[in-house]
Amino acid sequence: MQTEIVVIGSGVAATALVTKILAGRPHTAITVLEAGGKIKMRDFALYQNYLITNKLPFDNQNIYDSCHDLSYPDRDRPGENKFEGDTEIPMTGARAFLYGGSTVHWGGWAFRLKPEDFHLRTSLENKGVTAGDVIDWPVDYHEMEPYYHEAEHFIGVSGDSEDATTPRSGKYPFQAFPFTLEDGLFIDAFKKFAEPVSYSHLPIARYGDTHANNSHGPCHTTGLCKYCPFGARFAAANNLDDLVQSARYPHLQVLTNVIADEILMDSKSHATGVKYLNKKKGAWETIQATIIINASGAIEGPKLLQRSALNWWKNGIGNDNDLVGRFLISHPYFFFKAVLPGNPQMLQPEMGFPTLVSRHYDSPAEQHKGKFVLINPPTSPKVNLVRSATSGKTRAEIIKSIQTNTTVQLQGMIEVFSDRSNRVENTEKKNRFGMRETKITFSKSKDFDTRMKEVATVAQTIFGHMNAVDPGTENPISWRADHAACTTRMSHTPEDGVVDRDLRVHGTSNIYMCSNAVFSSLGAVNPTLTLTALSLRLGSHLLHQLNA
Repeated sequence: MQTEIVVIGSGVAATALVTKILAGRPHTAITVLEAGGKIKMRDFALYQNYLITNKLPFDNQNIYDSCHDLSYPDRDRPGENKFEGDTEIPMTGARAFLYGGSTVHWGGWAFRLKPEDFHLRTSLENKGVTAGDVIDWPVDYHEMEPYYHEAEHFIGVSGDSEDATTPRSGKYPFQAFPFTLEDGLFIDAFKKFAEPVSYSHLPIARYGDTHANNSHGPCHTTGLCKYCPFGARFAAANNLDDLVQSARYPHLQVLTNVIADEILMDSKSHATGVKYLNKKKGAWETIQATIIINASGAIEGPKLLQRSALNWWKNGIGNDNDLVGRFLISHPYFFFKAVLPGNPQMLQPEMGFPTLVSRHYDSPAEQHKGKFVLINPPTSPKVNLVRSATSGKTRAEIIKSIQTNTTVQLQGMIEVFSDRSNRVENTEKKNRFGMRETKITFSKSKDFDTRMKEVATVAQTIFGHMNAVDPGTENPISWRADHAACTTRMSHTPEDGVVDRDLRVHGTSNIYMCSNAVFSSLGAVNPTLTLTALSLRLGSHLLHQLNA
């Protein structure tokens, strides 16, 4: 088989990139290789079944459970993958081996990085802090800004165009969702600080009202975002379907259930194609291509390089400096909760997604310690009115249960810095998908616990201003690999990273990486919007190259 461009992976990065190239060159031959299968999206019958049974359609099709990593092996279960280090990074549920990738199940939070995030090493050095293994990005916010704007329109972000949190050249495509009444409790608390804590509408990938001719949305705020029958929450699978079904792109194809095993090369700098396992046929096949794009994520992406072209690269493609798979980071999620002594307004969560965010501590002043964001989640415990009524409770009893003690929550993410010793590697064992299992090595920094105590103090102060009481329970931190990044990071030189500013692997002429793996640092916010912007930027670069 032969094509012009082969793309490994079918998530948001691949979809944005393919969309950009085909918009400017519709007859480009592109083949997308996806290791997982495909589920039916935007299906009203499946949606109705979800309403009745509370089971996701993915579960009913027996695909959702089979698209995730198993837990690490323990005494009672064989499990999958391997972990070493003092801080476990669970992989279960963190990624999805599916057509459309992790956007099939993501929350849709769509933040831009801030300008200072692109200059992390410089910022640390200016603060007199040892910079360690961190680096600056070889691109800056000014260069990325137009692609951020394009990305927001591509994934359909609803946000506040007057929000000055990050510089903007244009408006969001859709207006922000209003704050909920429950958000008001936190907003009042923010205002009671000596220096009021800034806050804003959370930008989220939910299509709003539009007269445009597209097949998405608008959002009806049903709160059942995990399976949206309207396609209002961005999912790459929907956009990819639109491309494949369009007669304008006759040379686009997506192969599912195929596992990319090796990038093939005829010299140290030039790739010729990809060897993959066709699981449907149970056979090894090869596809030849002019351009290879590895968009398989921050875990599988570096693993593919590590095991490829070993006759030309001793340690795998781009790995002469032993950097492929290193500098692994993700976002620790933190959760705080407190109890309000009463709820006279009978406030309960109103939507299936958050609407309030504070990036007050996502600032240059906090950067040297690790920035963090605060979010009011839509998951605070609530009284189930239907269950209360059907169980025989009277109206007065139901009202009383709502007005008594109620739990409020704060969630957020905190920035951590890259360390060379934290890494991703292949193992010799294969998982149940037929893919090489992953070995993750990770240990948190020595000052992380101290920083989390500072974050906890901020949360406790907010709850104090709300007259909420700490229930005395442990506030958990989740280190899941959902936002894994930096494992083939972008750099000026091959001594500092794996890909150049155009996302081409150092030392090669036609191999590109396009995933969170190329981030030089991660900041304190979800990576999806930045990844989409980088993908569109790469699409522009490749279009120029193809048209030259």
